[in-house]
Amino acid sequence: MQHSKRQQICGTSSSDRPVIPELYMPATWPVGLQQRIVDWVVAWRKRRLYQRLLRLTDLQLRQRDLSRARIVEKAERPLRQVIAEQRRQRAHKTCQLG
Repeated sequence: MQHSKRQQICGTSSSDRPVIPELYMPATWPVGLQQRIVDWVVAWRKRRLYQRLLRLTDLQLRQRDLSRARIVEKAERPLRQVIAEQRRQRAHKTCQLG
């Protein structure tokens, strides 16, 4: 069997390498981090939607049964508050289902 140059120079063999177990489990995906990222993206998209709605005229808003004051309030809320509200709603849903 022919060894690589590195193995010949370093004097290492395949027996020096760690053995991979039969059942290999990769590292767990950071689900908590993923959920936080999703929460931020959803909150950011909601805020963008409210900002886009503010571009409409008062007549267009009335046709959609929307209030400019309410949209301004939602568009100016910090993302942390929007995320906290999303999490409360999600927790409330899981309590009702479980």
